[in-house]
Amino acid sequence: MRDDSHRQAVEHSLRPRVEVAGEPAMQWDVFERMRRYRVPTMAVAVIEGGRVVWSATYGIDGSIRLPATKERFQAASLSKGVTGSLAAILAARRTIELDAPVDACLAPLTLPPGKQGAEHPVTLRNLLHQTSGATVNGFDGYAPGEPVPTPEQVVRGETPANSPAVVIATTPGSMYAYSGGGYTVAQIAMSHCAGASFTDLMRREVLMPAGMRDSTFAQPLPASILHASGHAADGKPVPGGANTYPELAAAGLWTTPHDLARWLIGVRDAEEGRPSFMPTGAARTMLTPGMTKYGLGVFVSGEGEHRRFMHSGGNLGFKSSYVMFLTSGNGVVVLTDGDNGSYLGGEFIKAVAAAYGWPDFAPRVATRATLDEKTMARYIGHYRFADADSRGNRDLSLIREGARWFLDLPDIGRAGLVPTSALAFVAPETGFAVTVDEDGSLRVGSRVARKTQD
Repeated sequence: MRDDSHRQAVEHSLRPRVEVAGEPAMQWDVFERMRRYRVPTMAVAVIEGGRVVWSATYGIDGSIRLPATKERFQAASLSKGVTGSLAAILAARRTIELDAPVDACLAPLTLPPGKQGAEHPVTLRNLLHQTSGATVNGFDGYAPGEPVPTPEQVVRGETPANSPAVVIATTPGSMYAYSGGGYTVAQIAMSHCAGASFTDLMRREVLMPAGMRDSTFAQPLPASILHASGHAADGKPVPGGANTYPELAAAGLWTTPHDLARWLIGVRDAEEGRPSFMPTGAARTMLTPGMTKYGLGVFVSGEGEHRRFMHSGGNLGFKSSYVMFLTSGNGVVVLTDGDNGSYLGGEFIKAVAAAYGWPDFAPRVATRATLDEKTMARYIGHYRFADADSRGNRDLSLIREGARWFLDLPDIGRAGLVPTSALAFVAPETGFAVTVDEDGSLRVGSRVARKTQD
């Protein structure tokens, strides 16, 4: 299992999210970018034609271990796809019903009154499709030594849970809204109806049959198991190494790049009718998207050679992602132990796409324009925005130094800007579009930042 020429090409050609038309393409060395983002470790597996062709664990100190080690990483929301495969398997056996009201599988837990009703019940399918109307986007986890709630306490928002109660805020089936809370409801329902703990169900039905012997949903992870420690955006270690997440279905998987690659390959094999850990019908159920191209725990998009399933995830100190093309059997897994790992992982995936000739994931192309310097100068200064990921307000700044413009971001610091119109920029590293509003606010991607007192 070696593909050194492609591996070395990837390692020296990490690419930004945006390139500027007519200007030299930016390409970076993997260790340069690990230092840029203060990510101590990145573990990867590259899949070509339905098999792992190489894997590696990179250290910020310049070390490379080939193949990737068995060090476990928190997979965060990548857990949702593995949960989706469990649900599809159990549904194929008639152990659970995807389209029946979920209430019977929750007892003695009852969902609080909300927008659900007899004509629009909460079901496992709409919970897993993110269309149940359930609230609570994500979870903060619990530091070592803190009391850890049961999943039922999480759903009720009862002490010691640190997240609000899950409610059905919109009519089930009417709209897409990403909800880790909904996945926690599904976790309880599958466990109750199958008559086993969620951890045991996962081990018996998915992890062992898929060959994921270095993966577990045990939370907290036993100290005897080799695992990475998370790191904040500034590079400082997460106290105690990692938080505990009782919300297993949404965020509880500890895994390795090899194990996740085995799962990706197994899902594709099943969908194509080859021997796998899951039946063909189950894989096709899992990969059938509902609203916003979300299947059972995975985003599914594209047609023909572009058709793929993927997900990204983030727990405190860990960021991860994967993509798997269904026609070609090409894919990649990236696991990191740093809060800025999503930037690093995005650049790495683009390098893999270029090296292996994937039909997607090339950088977007922007055209440099002439900036209205006088008007834009009014917007120089400090801003604050509400950040759902950090559950609070965060600050950023728009800066000019001579002819150069920057965003100073709360996680990665300064990111260079390229003007794309008289009153707009793009940040090639992050891909953020930056525009201004007449009310003095700054739009950075999907966020609206309000100017603060300098």
